[in-house]
Formats: sequence, structure tokens, C-alpha cells
Amino acid sequence: MRLDAKGKQCPIPVIMAKKELDANTQDLEILVDGQAQIDNLARLGDSVGRPVTSEPCDGIFLVKFANGDTKSVDGDGSEYCNASANNTYAVFFNKDSVGSGSDELGLSLAKMAIFTLSESDKVPAYILFMNGGVKLTTGIEPQIVENLQTLIDKGTKVLVCGTCLNFFGVKDDMKVGTVSNMYDILGAMQEVGKVITL
Repeated sequence: MRLDAKGKQCPIPVIMAKKELDANTQDLEILVDGQAQIDNLARLGDSVGRPVTSEPCDGIFLVKFANGDTKSVDGDGSEYCNASANNTYAVFFNKDSVGSGSDELGLSLAKMAIFTLSESDKVPAYILFMNGGVKLTTGIEPQIVENLQTLIDKGTKVLVCGTCLNFFGVKDDMKVGTVSNMYDILGAMQEVGKVITL
């Protein structure tokens, strides 16, 4: 059985899967679109003796539960969501600099912040760009583009507001990231444990 949990935030994918596991459904698969959902489902699978594997599937992920007898556990499934959500974070840029007072210094600080994130052992789940922040993805500072690509290679999703790119007339100049929208950017903020605005 294949369940579709794309776009659904925890605990919904876990609750959907737990219902089928409680019924001892075999060959159980569930489609999700983020690492947080995979981690939550993995904790559920481990707790009931049905470990999971995951693989990319057309830009999303297919999580498969091992077959076997399902151990009974109490709870509705939401308890498997807390640890992952609390340990993930997003970084939000709503302007093309950090702080106020000097645009030149602010751009330099933005460059240093993104470099520091790219060197971190705990990279953000998302880096989100809206309003003037989208200009940081256009190559105004080449090192920022390079460091954002490093973050993408490490698993960070870089979402860039398409409306904002159009407003500033820089859509064709975007060098890194995925053109996105308000729905997806707010969804990313809701998915993680905290959002850091720079």
C-alpha cells in the first residue's frame, strides 16, 4: 500500500503510517517531501519493529517500511515528531544585508554568515530569501553563490521568492536555489523547530 503525504507536516504523515502499521499492513510505502518527515517515520518504524528505508522519487522521497509483525505502542504518533522538528532550523533573509546602518557592511556580514553556515556541521534545513534578500542569489557577491551551492550539496534547500525576483527584475540573474512561492516558504518555516532571521 502506498500513502501520499506530500506537503503534509508532522504529525500527519506519522499518523497516516501508524494507522496502517497498527492494522499490520505489509508492503507499506509513504511519499513525503522532506528529511524531517523521513526522520519522524524512521523513529516510528524503529519503535514498532518495522525499520524504514528511503529513496528519492521524482523530486520527493519514498519511505518503505520493512514487512513483519508490528509491535504495539501507545500514542497517536505525534510523539515521534518533536525531536526532529526541534533540531532543525531555517535561516531567513528578507533583505540583501545583515543589520542596518551600512549597506556595505551589511552585505559583508551576509557573506560571512552564509560562509559560516556552509562550514557548519549542522547546516540549516532551509535558507529562505524574500524581498530584497533575493538579490543575494544573483551573484552580487560570487562567494555567496558558491557557499549556497555548498549548503545545497550538504542537503540544505534554498528557496527564493519568485514574486520578489520579478519585482526587482532579477529573475534571470538568479544563480543558485529554487524559485519558490509564499506557500512553500511559509511551509518550510512551519516544518522546522526554529527560524533565524538575519
